[in-house]
Amino acid sequence: TASDEVNTQIDEINKIVADYDENGMLIGEAPCTKDLITITDTDFKVVSAISIVAIFVIIAMVFRSLVLPIILVAVIEFAIFVNMSIPFYTHTSIPFIASIVIGTIQLGATVDYAILTNNYKSARAAGMEKKDAVQHAVASSAQSIVVSALSFFASTFGVGIYSNIDMISSLCILMARGALISMVVVIFVLPA
Repeated sequence: TASDEVNTQIDEINKIVADYDENGMLIGEAPCTKDLITITDTDFKVVSAISIVAIFVIIAMVFRSLVLPIILVAVIEFAIFVNMSIPFYTHTSIPFIASIVIGTIQLGATVDYAILTNNYKSARAAGMEKKDAVQHAVASSAQSIVVSALSFFASTFGVGIYSNIDMISSLCILMARGALISMVVVIFVLPA
């Protein structure tokens, strides 16, 4: 109902309807979805920006740093970008609300992995060199990050496979994949 082909068809039909009646309306699931996409596009951008700013402020207050929130949010947003790019490259249709739902949920779930950063800062405060502190942080944080990510993956993947409702299934599969991508990015990219 939200494919490019259907949206093109809706535009063509709306032109024909306008020729006969300026107040005429095309109704149905596809036109309603197209209207929702158009109307909510601005809302989605605002919600995404607010989420990023809120997480940034929280991390800045907790770590008392302006650089760490930039690094952490950038790493998390990279994981979200990777997750959301996979449907494009696999030519998989996803619900129009997927970007906002996945963006906020994956951001919120992944920020818990800041434990790695906390362990790094503690190791540095204890006098360790940067490389040793990073190795210590990964070694001491990896297990809890993996358990958290795999738990989130298992719960969402199960619903994604089981659900007969396309939107729920699609969103849960995206969340499950996002959990794995975030785990890999935080364990392997963030330390770098």
